[in-house]
Amino acid sequence: MVDFVVTCLQAATPIWLAALAGMFAQRSGILHLGLEGLLLSGAFVATATAIRTGSILLAVGAAIVVNLLLSLLFWVLVTHFKANVLIVGLGLSMSAAGATGFALVAFFDTEAAIQSPIGLPRPLAGVGGPLAGLSVLTFAAFALTWVSWWVIRRTRAGLRLSACGSDPFAARSAGVPVDLYRMASLQVGGLLCALAGAELSLAQVRSFSDNIAQGRGYLAFAAVLLGGLAPIGVSVAAVFFGSALAFGIQSQLDFNDVLPPQFVLMLPYAATIAAISATVVVKRRRGEQPTLVMERTL
Repeated sequence: MVDFVVTCLQAATPIWLAALAGMFAQRSGILHLGLEGLLLSGAFVATATAIRTGSILLAVGAAIVVNLLLSLLFWVLVTHFKANVLIVGLGLSMSAAGATGFALVAFFDTEAAIQSPIGLPRPLAGVGGPLAGLSVLTFAAFALTWVSWWVIRRTRAGLRLSACGSDPFAARSAGVPVDLYRMASLQVGGLLCALAGAELSLAQVRSFSDNIAQGRGYLAFAAVLLGGLAPIGVSVAAVFFGSALAFGIQSQLDFNDVLPPQFVLMLPYAATIAAISATVVVKRRRGEQPTLVMERTL
């Protein structure tokens, strides 16, 4: 049982970190469908830098720099050029999928997975036990959830950030620089997605393969909607989706001859649909607005 919980945490960590990124963006008024693309870019840059330099700090740092630049581009497009935020997000994700696949061939002359000689540190590796396999970013996810809650609930910046999403016109009237807060939220999201990408490629498998994210960014987006834009709720939703992924992996190992592999692979996405549908039903019974995607004005 403990081993399965550890597997769930390992599977949930990239979704968890990306979901916190999406939460900050959506609290500022931006529906972030580019989480998948930032996950992919972070995973590729981290792995490629780790192979070239042999330094885990440089690998994570390079992933953060690239994702900060991509997040800045996202902000410029939706703020200054008034591009549709959903189209920009999807464009970022699809462009990253193609660009990382192209870079894999261009820089490493292969379409197969590239192996990293190093991985993320595991704080409890010397202690042993079931938790020894958890990377430092899994423990960081717990800390970042608390920090996110404190920033949003206990600081003036957090309250202003929420105002930018709930009523941007009133926020501007009160002198809040809405565009700058949105840029800051996207930059925080870029950093978190870089960590999520590094966790995905350098924690367990220590490799990068084409489309390694496999929809985890979209699961993170669903976790934001399901968690109600609250750090704890978003984190619980992300762990739930991670558990579905872990269950699918475990089922594939234990019941490979009984369950079709296609059924196993669809489990996390079926769980997403079921969870969001259940949320809509509950909201309707309470007389609340059932729409999960809140309307935002950029």
